[in-house]
Amino acid sequence: MTNQMVEAKGDFLTNPQLLNSGIIRKYLDPQGKASDEELAYFIAQAKAQNLNPFTKEIYFIKYGNQPAQVVTAKAAFEKKADSHPQFDGKEAGVIYEQNGEIKYSNGAFIPKGSEILGGWAKVYRKDRSHPTEIEVSFEEYDNSKIRARVKELTQQGKDITYPIMNSYGKAIGENNWDTMPCVMIRKVALVTAYREAFPAELGASYEADEIQLDNSPKDVTPQESREEVMARKQAQIERYKQEQAQKQTEQAVETHPADDITDYVDEQFEEAGQGELLEY
Repeated sequence: MTNQMVEAKGDFLTNPQLLNSGIIRKYLDPQGKASDEELAYFIAQAKAQNLNPFTKEIYFIKYGNQPAQVVTAKAAFEKKADSHPQFDGKEAGVIYEQNGEIKYSNGAFIPKGSEILGGWAKVYRKDRSHPTEIEVSFEEYDNSKIRARVKELTQQGKDITYPIMNSYGKAIGENNWDTMPCVMIRKVALVTAYREAFPAELGASYEADEIQLDNSPKDVTPQESREEVMARKQAQIERYKQEQAQKQTEQAVETHPADDITDYVDEQFEEAGQGELLEY
């Protein structure tokens, strides 16, 4: 009995055709955030492409209330292409600019000081006279939050200091697009070429860096600087004081509305300032 249970458990771990909603819910969505439709779509994709989520060939990704994403690993693209009887090799590299001249590297190396412009790839099939050729723009796929922030600060005419901080003073961490951008843009070009060369097998597959998954928390910090908040609150106080002065009556007022609202504004501002600064 025990051996049968172990064997049954091993089946779905190695055979995507045995996946069902119960298995996916238990192992990939234990918090139950995904809808039945999202689970069904993922299972259909895994079975149709015969990709195994337990060996990291295909991923089911669900962040909060955002729509679920089905992401195919680059290794799965390679696996599909290599097993196709018409596959006849591939080439891929980086497009860059050096001394005003656009050049193409074979691989993920470019000379120091060069500017990355994009990636290129060719996928060959035995049954086609011409290879599938792809070029992709680095700017369109670059998912570096550090470079995005530097660009923003530059456009605003502000000084750039390191580490790079977001607009709320929190340091922005590095990711693969910061540390190995040539590898990343080459990969995007290659999986795009695979998908176009083998549309029946990979037409609905997308790699994570193509769709730029965003798992960062939504920013709930006030969209104003401390100085802007202070100026706006002070203006509100002054307007309130003026309105109260116009409504003065002969009856003595034991409390001071202007002081009350000042205290209230200060409390609200202090409370907002103590909130967590979330990276956007």
